[in-house]
Amino acid sequence: MTKTVGLRTEILITLTLLLGAALLLGGLMMLRLTEKNLLEERVRQLDSLSRVLGQSIAILAGKGEMSQSRNLLKVLPENVNCDGWWLYDQGVDLVDSWTSSENEVERSSVTRRQQVKFTGELQRVINFQTFLNVFINSNSTAHFIIPLNSNNRFSGILELNYSLNDIHSILLKSQQIIIIYVLLYGAILILTGYYLLQRNIIKPVLNLLQATEEVSRGNLATRLPMFGPREFLQLAEAYNQMVEALQNSRGETEKHIASLEETNRDLKQARNELIRSEKMASVGQLSAGLAHELGNPLSALIGYLEFLKQKIESDSGKDIIERSLVETNRIDFLVRELLDFSRPADNIQVESIDLIIALNSSVQLLQNQGALTDFAIINVLPEVLPPIRIDPHKLQQVLINLLLNAAQACDKTGRITLSAGAGDTCVWLGIRDNGCGIAAADLNKIFEPFFTSKPPGEGTGLGLAICQRIVEEAGGDIQVESHPGDGSLFKLVFPVLPLKSGGL
Repeated sequence: MTKTVGLRTEILITLTLLLGAALLLGGLMMLRLTEKNLLEERVRQLDSLSRVLGQSIAILAGKGEMSQSRNLLKVLPENVNCDGWWLYDQGVDLVDSWTSSENEVERSSVTRRQQVKFTGELQRVINFQTFLNVFINSNSTAHFIIPLNSNNRFSGILELNYSLNDIHSILLKSQQIIIIYVLLYGAILILTGYYLLQRNIIKPVLNLLQATEEVSRGNLATRLPMFGPREFLQLAEAYNQMVEALQNSRGETEKHIASLEETNRDLKQARNELIRSEKMASVGQLSAGLAHELGNPLSALIGYLEFLKQKIESDSGKDIIERSLVETNRIDFLVRELLDFSRPADNIQVESIDLIIALNSSVQLLQNQGALTDFAIINVLPEVLPPIRIDPHKLQQVLINLLLNAAQACDKTGRITLSAGAGDTCVWLGIRDNGCGIAAADLNKIFEPFFTSKPPGEGTGLGLAICQRIVEEAGGDIQVESHPGDGSLFKLVFPVLPLKSGGL
């Protein structure tokens, strides 16, 4: 069963009980010692007084002045709390007596008086209730039986009874004072002890609990403050060392995980590059074979159609020939693209090119041909960019392809934005359209050979694949960002041409 009482409450209750018991025991022992001292002192005083009275009355009795003895005894109640006295003659017969009306007082037995007569020794009987019974309604008395001897001859007995209730009154007041003392001093000790326990035990324990909860939530930056007794200092130091070790271990683990993730990414990229290279090589070989096998018959077919066009005079015949030439020219265009795709990147003419000039030249070329007439061209190009090294004809092929793709993705009121920029190690060129965008599932396929999202007959699926190969041959990269309905951004990234001493 789970406890519902906290450490602070248990310590406070235990401290209160222990200090209360200790102070109460000390107070009881103090009361007992006070009681003993008071009783012994009172008995000693009454013993001396009783002996003196016995000697005085014996002397007066020997002189025949018993009346003076009575007068002497009558003043006792006022001075020593005497509750009663009895005076006996030689035959132990009662001669005179006095008892207080407030308390019931009994004299001693005849046997005890006879014993005192024959022994000649003073006898006393102490009846005293201890302070533990101070609230019980019972009288405490000291009873003295004194033999009276005059000239070494027995002359009678004096019996005295003294009240000891005043000692009870003194003890009761002392008990009240001790209770107040126990309460006040106990409260001070409890508060002081609680403060010390709170600072030296409870607070470090609560700090340890809070820090442990933080660690359980994954926060390893928490440290325990170094204060308190030596044992708690050692505990805090051990805890901090443990958390620091866990933090270092987590850091090492995270580094290993990051290294593994980076290795996995590199392996995945290498695998994809290998697959792509093998695919491109296969496609290239197939394209080269197809282009070679189709090229010669296609050229002959185009030649024969041109010859027939010149020989046939009827309009319907010429129309059929024209349509045939259009379709064969489409096949010829596809064959040329296959040849471009499969052609190795040898003997290319690499030059230092300004991307801004090349892009503006491509835009102007397409505008002159009417391909970009209906589109808004937004030019946000900088004035200058660091030059790059690439085959100018290849670069123009890439730029024209991307511009035409942007135009085809837009409607007649479309907008094409041209942008560029440079970093420390690269320059980039961006062509953005506000067209239909590319579906997320197609983004990873658009650079694959023969993949196209255009309707049948409107694209070969080789344009972007050729663009990617040209850019990568120049040491660059082609990136794409697109959202359906929000247009696309194609970005060309090239390394900056390193500076040489004395110029470029």
